[in-house]
Amino acid sequence: MGVRLIVGCGYVGCRAASLWQAQGDTVFAITRSVSHAQELNRLGIRPIVWNWLEGGLPEENGAWQSLREDSATTLATILIAVSHAPVPAIPSQETHTRGLDNLVRLLDRIGAESSQAKWIYLSTTGVFGPTPPGDWVDEKSPVAPDRPGAIAAWAAEQWIAHHLSADRRVVLRPVGIYGPTRVPNWQAIRDRVPLQADPESYLNLIHVDDLAACIQAVSTSAPMQSDLYCVSDGNSVLRKDYYRAISEMGNWPLPVFESVPTHRKDGRSSRSDGNKRVRNSRLQTELAIPFQFPSYKEGLKSLLTQMVD
Repeated sequence: MGVRLIVGCGYVGCRAASLWQAQGDTVFAITRSVSHAQELNRLGIRPIVWNWLEGGLPEENGAWQSLREDSATTLATILIAVSHAPVPAIPSQETHTRGLDNLVRLLDRIGAESSQAKWIYLSTTGVFGPTPPGDWVDEKSPVAPDRPGAIAAWAAEQWIAHHLSADRRVVLRPVGIYGPTRVPNWQAIRDRVPLQADPESYLNLIHVDDLAACIQAVSTSAPMQSDLYCVSDGNSVLRKDYYRAISEMGNWPLPVFESVPTHRKDGRSSRSDGNKRVRNSRLQTELAIPFQFPSYKEGLKSLLTQMVD
């Protein structure tokens, strides 16, 4: 049994929490929302209402008091699963580093024993630089983020590398996350709404349950061979094939694509932004995680059956 702390317990965090709970762990979660805290409480997760960008102390509740007052609370894992979305009035490179600074201050202030905790940070493959269409990338590929979310993630990766020893940190770079309630554009295909996407570009996907399994695996594996993993099912798919599979499984018309600009406002080719393929070789070689959904075909079949029925 262990104690896990999740910062940003949403779509991914709740599933990771469920796996930890199933093995008898106690899970605390930090959230900004009172209503979401109530939902977490119903799931057996111990919520703490706190905005990590504002600092200060969390609102008083039982979970906060327990974390603050119980000297026996030794954190085994700290999972950072906060959205990479831009925050008004805060530079992108600070939206996560500022929160990480505040989190460290908070843990020090309350005396929570976190010196042995393993920190897991959910980054994004958006941190990779432009690549020729269809080229493969992995953990050794160049990094050159140019969008707000990716800039925030890369700054946080650097913060973690600077503040934590390699044996206490793991950065996961997930690709596009899909799962229950999250199958992008299936309604558009059903309703024959044109898709604004290049049908010849690649999608890289990971089912949310398989991502949660990866989080659980790295939280319990010691020692780790690496502190950075790209998380993908390893089966990149052309958008035209992915959306065609949705139309066939739903017995809907074939997808319709609408032309998209070939260049962005900064002059770069828009096709290079989302047309890479992401390897998962390190993940599979070092952790050997058996995916429930090894490709989009298995994942879509399960999800569309639920939604259409």
